Amino acid sequence: MFKFDFDIEDAEDLENLLDVGVESNKAQESLSSGPPVLEPFSEISLQQLLDSVPQLISYSPLSIPLSSSRKTTTLVRRDLFDARFQLISEGAGDAIDAGQEQSDVTSSEPQTKSDRKALEFLDAPSDLVPGVYEGGLKTWECSLDLVDYMDGLKDTSEFQSFSGKRILELGCGTGIPSIYILREIFDSSAPNHDPSGNLPPKTEIHLQDYNDSVLQLVTLPNILLTWYTSIHADPYRYTTNDSEIAPTIDPSTPGELPITPELKAAFLSSLQSLNITLRFFSGSWNTFDPIHTIGPAGYNTLLTSETIYRTDSLDPLLNLMQAACTGKPAATLEHLVSSLKVVEEPDSAEGPRPDYMCLVAAKVLYFGVGGGVSDFLKAVESRKGRVDTVLERKAGVGRKVMHVRWS
Repeated sequence: MFKFDFDIEDAEDLENLLDVGVESNKAQESLSSGPPVLEPFSEISLQQLLDSVPQLISYSPLSIPLSSSRKTTTLVRRDLFDARFQLISEGAGDAIDAGQEQSDVTSSEPQTKSDRKALEFLDAPSDLVPGVYEGGLKTWECSLDLVDYMDGLKDTSEFQSFSGKRILELGCGTGIPSIYILREIFDSSAPNHDPSGNLPPKTEIHLQDYNDSVLQLVTLPNILLTWYTSIHADPYRYTTNDSEIAPTIDPSTPGELPITPELKAAFLSSLQSLNITLRFFSGSWNTFDPIHTIGPAGYNTLLTSETIYRTDSLDPLLNLMQAACTGKPAATLEHLVSSLKVVEEPDSAEGPRPDYMCLVAAKVLYFGVGGGVSDFLKAVESRKGRVDTVLERKAGVGRKVMHVRWS
């Protein structure tokens, strides 16, 4: 096990978060004990995740500093102590009754183990255990850097809209970049009252995290909270007409939100009227086939942050990223890379601008683990890819947002 002691839970000053502490001995023990058995790729339906949301969730604001004239933007996220309370109230911490029938033990054991793992890491969400828990319960600094960069795109002449895009966030965790995009879509889209039934352009947002419990406990609740703070939840509030059941919440103030069946139905109705499709995936990158999830057109926006901290996970990550952006199967890509002849090109050759945006946010170096930007650059360049730094922070532990282009 190794720990990154930099996170933004309950912190107001990002500059205080840049010192890194790593439990190097535990990391080495974990990595030297042999390769872990990885969780297979799996899709979890939106309805299944909604069914797992408790009747009341507590939330707190997340203020994100911006480089633009807007200075800050505020998102809402579920409190980790609330997720912990949910698991405890559902019996995740209870021992299996020795008097239970064996059949009951067998049927409940997989979910019980999953819940117990989630509860364990909610107690220490900065601890990373390869192949077991990959840190998704925490909100890490580099996800905020992605938001900062994407917010700045709105000031450029090339920016059109986040609507109508095919978006994939890998290693999403709390999903901060994706809920920022959703917030922007919600804020820029009026409730659809078109009598002809014409829908806006289809937006697909796919979120992947190694742990299904992360998607259940923080990712989906954060999306639900983001919708509720938008004008698209107004009809639900007006219809309910009860300030306790359907309160008007201030995104800048902590609070609680009752989750009713009617709220869930209104959320799904809003997604349908805005033509937004949400899909959720868990498990290893090794078995994630993006051609199956999005088709040969590929994703035109790919986001990932704090995912290059281990060098042994770079190959499956890059295979997935490259296939997701180009729409070519990973096996074909590997064959092409291995068979390409080196052709000298002028340094100034830009080539055609790709019709996708592939953004990777990371710390320059992950101390004690071995990963970082340098190894990432070498791995991308070995595949004839190109990396441009589009945002950089040099104070403390250096961080970068990088734009990747695949050949």
